[in-house]
Amino acid sequence: MAVSIPLWMHNFPQFLREQPAKQKEIVCAPALTQLVVDLACSEDIRLSLEQALNRLQSYISFHLEAELYLMGVPTPQRDLLLHASTVTPPIGLAGQLRYQLTEHYISDANELRYKLPGTALSVHALQLRFDDVNPAGWMVLCFKERLPDSKQINQISEPIAEALTGGLSGWYRQQSRISAAITSEKAAHAAELHDSMAQILGYMRIKASRLADQCKRQSEPELAAISEDLCHQAQCAYRQTRELIACSRLSIEQGQLVDAISQAISEFEQRSSVVFELDNRVGAQLITEDDSQAIFIIREALNNIVRHSHASHARVQLLRQNDDSIRIRVEDNGKGICADQARQDSFGMKIMQERAERIHASLFILPRTQGGTRIDLVIPGACHSQNNSMTQTQSEY
Repeated sequence: MAVSIPLWMHNFPQFLREQPAKQKEIVCAPALTQLVVDLACSEDIRLSLEQALNRLQSYISFHLEAELYLMGVPTPQRDLLLHASTVTPPIGLAGQLRYQLTEHYISDANELRYKLPGTALSVHALQLRFDDVNPAGWMVLCFKERLPDSKQINQISEPIAEALTGGLSGWYRQQSRISAAITSEKAAHAAELHDSMAQILGYMRIKASRLADQCKRQSEPELAAISEDLCHQAQCAYRQTRELIACSRLSIEQGQLVDAISQAISEFEQRSSVVFELDNRVGAQLITEDDSQAIFIIREALNNIVRHSHASHARVQLLRQNDDSIRIRVEDNGKGICADQARQDSFGMKIMQERAERIHASLFILPRTQGGTRIDLVIPGACHSQNNSMTQTQSEY
């Protein structure tokens, strides 16, 4: 019997043997390197960040039993709270974090540890600095229980913070290079238009005007009508070419959209007999995902009013929506037009729609009940100043 005991123990079911302790998973260097590459090369940075947070949240939950958030990173609304799809932020968390991080950002702190007022949550936040120009963001860990030691948290979170910083820094540099290349290409395009088409059309405009005058003096009604039409078309072609040159050279800094809209209104008012009004209810500063796309849409709408509407009055309204989106409304009291009535060879409205899609905005072209046309550009997640809104004129027509 004594001899058979070792053999019996050897054949004992395996689940009764001593099992090795479960090893904690770790975020390996290749995974973090891939995260840096994915962010730096991202075409949709918000989507890439959300996908990254989905992967990182399980790791953070396993090691620290915390919820991971990002704030102040590049999105259409910089104070938007990003998180994994498996996380549901408590009500009011975004506002409390925004206030605390903004206050501490002024003091230039790199690491913050505090208890959120009115909650049982404790916060450990690391500042993410992208470069010397762009504002910093924050990687935030929220703990429902006691806040662990800072050294323990940083051992887990600092490699992730470094990967996020590296990826977003690369994304900023890539966007700067793309923006510079686009600006350079647009400037070259404007120069080519000016040196070729604009000069030729300018010459044709002068000659057509002289021809129309001569036909009038020689009492040739039929030729006079034809020459008048040629003169008008030459004038329109010249103005359109000049508008293309102006748009190609147009560039605005972030936060200057309201000023650019005001300047565009003044410009088109000087070029026409239309009386324009600006009704601004969002304040002096407005930031969208791409301010240049928004101003191009607005300029095209104003140009259509001047060229096609036969309107006497037009108004541009900047309206704040309940969902934090911004509605930019351009309307006139002209003859009216519907989007489905546009000519098949007219590219203006198609380009406006394409520009709206680039900034994830919605564009609506509708008739006004009082007559004329209304164009609504609804931009989601636009940032705006919180000061009192400025209204130049609010008259109805």
